[in-house]
Amino acid sequence: MIEAYFEEPVMRAAQEHCKKAAGLRLEAMGLLSGTAAKWQGTTYVVIDEYITAENDATAVSVRFGREAFGALAARINEAAGRGKLVVGWAHAHPNYGCFLSSTDVRTQRQYFAEEFNIALVIDPVRGEKRVFKLSQDAKGYRPAGYAVVARK
Repeated sequence: MIEAYFEEPVMRAAQEHCKKAAGLRLEAMGLLSGTAAKWQGTTYVVIDEYITAENDATAVSVRFGREAFGALAARINEAAGRGKLVVGWAHAHPNYGCFLSSTDVRTQRQYFAEEFNIALVIDPVRGEKRVFKLSQDAKGYRPAGYAVVARK
């Protein structure tokens, strides 16, 4: 079941950001903007923008830098003006594989706990990417189906 549709330029932007950071042995992160909808009982999102700003990163952690929030707020407000909302986030696990760490699950629960919210994890070294949603099982998350679609 597909629960996230990424416009191809969005996925490419997220992957390029993560790959560039991985070249410096750093993680990377950004926000995913788009719309949420429900069809035949399934909630899904259509992601049409990757929003990022200065990252404060190490090889095993990432957060937005202090100077990033003004730029992030401006881009989120612009998206909101077009009827879009933040539907999730993306971040890199360079050469660690695609999963949500306990810190990632806490982040998801604190900031992205709506039914439609997703987490995209990219391992640019291994060439992997996966989408996750929160769950009530022991791990606290589950894989979610996704598709990358051409922009009209």
